[in-house]
Amino acid sequence: MVVITGGATGIGAAAVRKFASEGYDVALLDINSEAGTELSEEKHRGKIRFFQTDVRHKNALQESVDQAVQQFGPPSVLFANAGIQKLSSLFSLKEEDVDAIIDVNLKGTLYAVTAVAPFMRETRSGHIVLMASDQAFVGKEGSIVYGATKGAVAQLTKSLSVELSPLGIHINAVCPATVRTPLTERIFQDIADTQFEGDIDAIWKAEAEAIPIGRVATPEEIAEVVFFLTQPASSYMTGALIPVDGGLTAQ
Repeated sequence: MVVITGGATGIGAAAVRKFASEGYDVALLDINSEAGTELSEEKHRGKIRFFQTDVRHKNALQESVDQAVQQFGPPSVLFANAGIQKLSSLFSLKEEDVDAIIDVNLKGTLYAVTAVAPFMRETRSGHIVLMASDQAFVGKEGSIVYGATKGAVAQLTKSLSVELSPLGIHINAVCPATVRTPLTERIFQDIADTQFEGDIDAIWKAEAEAIPIGRVATPEEIAEVVFFLTQPASSYMTGALIPVDGGLTAQ
């Protein structure tokens, strides 16, 4: 069984479809009930079950994981993907935005691992993939708090690998550059409105030109890497931060 947080849209949804198409049963955890329910109704080799879950709340996340285990059995994979982003300069930070980003991106990731890892410890096996970012390596304007949380997730990956690897649990993090998702679309629209006279195509073009490969990623490309990190072919990888960034951080 696979547990995916933030699985209703974007990279999470692509990962849900990838695992389900490969025959895995998937527990999809998200706050977006409309998109989560719709995705759970798709037909794949594996079953998809939606559990409405706010990852900021440890008990609620644990309850959803426990319910998924009752339906599908112990988890072999966790993809802790849920995250949010709100752009802001240092001089216009809002306390509620700082709290929300830290609660979802950092605490929610940690809570997902604490909910799933005990089951993996019992079976002495499992693969955990955390959603970090290219901002584990580089800074970006207006992305102070988001970047800080993704740097923290990168360190979480390393620290947890020391504890979990002897238990047969592999943990790695993917670090994508810009991916065309609903979240990014909303952020780019805000930037376009303030810096590009509302021309969102112009900001997508500028973003693509900043990446050596010349384009942004699709959610499916990131999901493929996540899937690889849960397969026997990646058996000697743990504690790794894997850039999936079109060469951005190689510059």
